[in-house]
Amino acid sequence: MNVRIATSADIEAICRLGYQINQLHYRHVPHVFSDPARSDSGSAFWLDLMAAENTIFYVSEIESRVSGFIVARLTQNTDVSFLNANRICRVNTIVVDEECQGSGIGAALMTAVEQWAVKNQADEMRLEVMEFNRQAQQFYEYQGFGTQSRIMSKLLKQ
Repeated sequence: MNVRIATSADIEAICRLGYQINQLHYRHVPHVFSDPARSDSGSAFWLDLMAAENTIFYVSEIESRVSGFIVARLTQNTDVSFLNANRICRVNTIVVDEECQGSGIGAALMTAVEQWAVKNQADEMRLEVMEFNRQAQQFYEYQGFGTQSRIMSKLLKQ
């Protein structure tokens, strides 16, 4: 397996993986995520992330085939006086091909981002995970993450 920085040449594979994760999320929380069958591929969104400042976009490859990706960005509070000005590495998205899960790809992608975060003097890594996704929660706990806060919602229209 190889982990490297994503390029625009990877966009088809990234969109394929994005579709997989969108299907999972749509199946469990359709009021939040759009139907992937009715959505565009997201290529403009992913390409914009590749070019964004303070952002890293890695892909993993197995035998020259993209098997996963991760996107993270660095942020720092400079506006809210009661929050520390810590540099935070925020994991935006991580996706591992459904056929390859459990093979160490996710761990390799997280390690690459953590190394990038340390190199860029981040104080902490954060991510958001959907409540239904127990498999992902267990993976993140294994990677050393713990719950710091909780996002709660209430549907007003049904």
